[in-house]
Amino acid sequence: MIALLFLLLLIPDIYIWYMFLRSTHWAWQAAFFVPVIATILCMVLVQTPMYQAWMFRTGMMLMLIFTAPKLLFMLLSLIGLMTRPLLPVAWQVMNGAGAVVGTIMVGIVMYGTLFGWRRLAVNEVELSFKDLPAGFDGYRIALMSDMHIETYGSAPEFVEKIVHEVNRRQPDMICFVGDLVNSSPKELDGFMDIFPQLKAKDGVFSVMGNHDYCTYTRDKSAEAIRKSVRDLQERERMFGWQLLNNDNRTIHHNGDSILLAGVENSSRPPFPDYGDLRKALSTGRKASSVSNNDSLFTILLSHDPTHWRRNVLPETNVQLQLSGHTHSTQFKLFGWTPASLIYDEYAGLYEECNRKLFVCTGTGGNLPFRFGVWPEIVVITLRKG
Repeated sequence: MIALLFLLLLIPDIYIWYMFLRSTHWAWQAAFFVPVIATILCMVLVQTPMYQAWMFRTGMMLMLIFTAPKLLFMLLSLIGLMTRPLLPVAWQVMNGAGAVVGTIMVGIVMYGTLFGWRRLAVNEVELSFKDLPAGFDGYRIALMSDMHIETYGSAPEFVEKIVHEVNRRQPDMICFVGDLVNSSPKELDGFMDIFPQLKAKDGVFSVMGNHDYCTYTRDKSAEAIRKSVRDLQERERMFGWQLLNNDNRTIHHNGDSILLAGVENSSRPPFPDYGDLRKALSTGRKASSVSNNDSLFTILLSHDPTHWRRNVLPETNVQLQLSGHTHSTQFKLFGWTPASLIYDEYAGLYEECNRKLFVCTGTGGNLPFRFGVWPEIVVITLRKG
């Protein structure tokens, strides 16, 4: 796998050097290969005991800024080269097109890296349900997901801005649907005074995402992972958050009640599946039974939106699921995102038989990059009707 990655890194550079640069001054040739050498060095260091998170992020950013545009240029240039016998100007035209496309891609990556990942969007939506208790008409939920807090290690002021914007909306409840960290609870060390500032009348509730199990690290021993998970969960409790690990709470408002349930991460491989839907929905009244028409109106927090079609729709009567996980791949151009190739539900609202799923695209990511899918806070107002 590593050898294949190195090959993909080198082929565009070798092609461009051979076709266009091999007759230039040696200094220009050497400078041309500096980015790919730096990228390979980062990827090699990631595989060693010297590994640091910045090495992975730097390598990935170098690939986005240099390797991907070169690869696009090479592909278009090769198309022109192969069609040149039929159309003599094809190679020049496709080289020009490749240069334009590559330059645009560099611009997108630079904007997303320098500005896009801090371009906070607050999206307000109304969701209507015929069976919503009347007392919850107008109830406001602030939905957050996928902080991947290591991304903001150099920008705690942006996390403070996120907290401020949530509090400014004065929600009745705040729900965080997983992936607080990338790989370690230690990422939270510089933020322990910030997250407790999140306030809502009925509390802050959270669930575990796949990254919160701290398996994306060098020490994959069972004991190290258990220790990290305990540490992370204890920190969330120190924030004043109520962690719903296959658990639920009854929320009372204006004389009515709803059930707020949360499952541990439930995903398809290679992601973990620790969710216990029946346990999460159990209230002693068989609230998880599809046939139980007297059960409480239920909101489910589940990190992975694929859980909705896999289990929630066919096995429960949950009216609203709130999820994250996809980030909508942190990229959208002209309305299209690569997430559409991976997920059936990846951003925003989905509805089936008056049962709804809302997917928050999150605020962070493994890389400090976003374009077209800006960091997102969602404020949901529940309506009866």
